[in-house]
Amino acid sequence: MSNNYSYSNNSNPYGQDYELDSYNTQAAGAGGDDDFVSFMNNIQRINEDLENYKQLIELIQFNQTKIVNEISEESSSRQQLDSLIAQASSLQSKLKQNIKAAQLEALHDNAKKAQAENSRQTFLRLIQDYRVIEANYRESNKAQAAAQYKVVKPDATEDEVYEAINDVGGQQIFSQALMNSSRRGEAKTALQEVQTRHRELQRLEKTMAELTQLFHDMEELVAEQNVQVENIHQSVDNAQKDVELGVGHTDTAAKSARKARNKKLWCYGILTIIIIIIIVVIVVPIAVHFS
Repeated sequence: MSNNYSYSNNSNPYGQDYELDSYNTQAAGAGGDDDFVSFMNNIQRINEDLENYKQLIELIQFNQTKIVNEISEESSSRQQLDSLIAQASSLQSKLKQNIKAAQLEALHDNAKKAQAENSRQTFLRLIQDYRVIEANYRESNKAQAAAQYKVVKPDATEDEVYEAINDVGGQQIFSQALMNSSRRGEAKTALQEVQTRHRELQRLEKTMAELTQLFHDMEELVAEQNVQVENIHQSVDNAQKDVELGVGHTDTAAKSARKARNKKLWCYGILTIIIIIIIVVIVVPIAVHFS
């Protein structure tokens, strides 16, 4: 599924692929790094989901090619396409969540980081491929709708055609052309097709907007996690400062307590000396007098 608009992998600093089996062997040789093996198992599941996502996109493209010339919204191909699109949307959400979790776990481990980044880059390329497929399908639908409009009004200008297939008032414009047409039966069939394609174009615009947002979210994922790491480091620094400040307060309190004890001992000493002086001044003369 190649095209001229595929997402470039030049920005990926982790271009080397790693095999799960080789990592399992290395982990076992290093004493059995259960944490790393568990991480690699998660990466393997993510990569399996990426392969499933790729197959869904290819099936969507195949069914779009089949139904681009169909009118009915009730055809089996149309229903199958709707089911495939719903599956792709669900899998997109799952992949976004799991890749984000893998990158967060890999922040401080370069080997893990390489694996998570490879999965993220693969997801970005697949999203971009899906966007191009949807854009091509949208243009095909517009071309078919324009052709049907000219069945009703062969002399229609490009502006009239554009308004008929793109604007909310397009159906009204088309209905007016139908009333003025001498080919009522053929024109009525054409109107139904344009209405169907107009609804399909609305669905396509919604899908493409979701894919664009998803692509942006995955591109910003690394920057977002760097901010999270910076916040964690700042919290650790603040906690360390609080600990140091608490230790400082403790030291000050201990010094104050020692000073208070020393003062108390000085007071006891002075009081003892005063008592001894009183005894010498008063008691000793009396004892001498009686003796």
